[in-house]
Amino acid sequence: MIKMKKFLLAILVLYATLSHAQQEPQYTQNQFNSNLEINPAYAGINGNPSLSVRSRKQWSGFTGSPATLRLVGESNLVANSLSAGLTLSSEWIGITHSTSADLNVSTRIKVGRKASLSFGLKAGINMLSSDFSKLSNVDPTDPLYSTEKRTIPFVGFGALLYTDKVYIGFSMPRLVSFEQVEPQSKITKPHTYIYGGYRLKANDDIELRPALLGKYVAAAPFEMDIALDAWYKNVFGIGGSYRTSDAVCVMVKTRISKLYLGYSYDMTISALGAYHGGSHEIYLGYEFAGKNDPDRKQNNRYF
Repeated sequence: MIKMKKFLLAILVLYATLSHAQQEPQYTQNQFNSNLEINPAYAGINGNPSLSVRSRKQWSGFTGSPATLRLVGESNLVANSLSAGLTLSSEWIGITHSTSADLNVSTRIKVGRKASLSFGLKAGINMLSSDFSKLSNVDPTDPLYSTEKRTIPFVGFGALLYTDKVYIGFSMPRLVSFEQVEPQSKITKPHTYIYGGYRLKANDDIELRPALLGKYVAAAPFEMDIALDAWYKNVFGIGGSYRTSDAVCVMVKTRISKLYLGYSYDMTISALGAYHGGSHEIYLGYEFAGKNDPDRKQNNRYF
C-alpha cells in the first residue's frame, strides 16, 4: 500500500511538473501592485515611487515544492512621460534554483480626456542552477548528473491602457531569450499575458474590483485567473479567485496610510491537493507619496 501511494505521488508530481514546467512564477494577488512583474508598461503609472516584496510558498508540506521571493521597485524619471522599474527574484523548485533581475522602462501618452496608454520594455538576465547531487540513487561522478548552470539574457515588452476605473494589459515579458544551446535544448518559451480589471463603486463605503488574468505558453494549456476583491473605505479588502483547473483562492488585504499588506491561501482542486497543505503568499508594499499628493481614496490607480 505504501509503495502504491509513493508511486501515485510520483505520477502526480510528474503530471504537475509537466503541466507547469514552462510557466513563469505564478501569483494569486495579481491586482495588488504586482503587474510590473509581468508587464514593464506598469512602471510609474501610480505617480509615486513604490517598493514591494512578495513571498510565495506553493504546495506547502511538499518536499521540493516551488518557493519564490521577489523584490519590486518603480518610480517616475520624467513626470508623466518616462518611468523605470526593477525586479529581483529567486525561485527554488526541487533541485533547481533560479535567480533573475530585470530593468523595466515605460513611457505614457494620453488617449482622450481620461485614459492613458503606457508602453514598456523589459531587459533582464536569468541564472539557473540544477544540483543533481541532491537526488538519491544517482552516481555523483557521472558527468550526466553534474551541476548544470545556465545564464539566459532576455527581453520583453508590454502595453497598458488605463483610467482611474479600468485597465487592460497585454505583455510578453520574455519575448526573446538568448540561450547559447541547440534549439531543442532551450528551456525558455515566450509567455503571453492578457488581463484587465474594473473598479465598481457599490456605495460610499464599498468598492468591488473584478479582474481577469489569462496566461498562455506553447505546449501548456491556457490558464485563467478570475478574481473579485471587495474593499471597505479603501482600507480593508477581502477577495477570492479561481484558477482554471488548478485552485480556489481566498485573500485578505489592507492599506495603512502608505503601507499595503496582503495574504492569500490557495486550495488546490486537482488530485495533487491531497498531498500538500495548500499555497501561501504574503505581500508587503510601500508607496513614497509626497506631502502634497492627493489621497489615494480620491485618486486611486492602485489595482
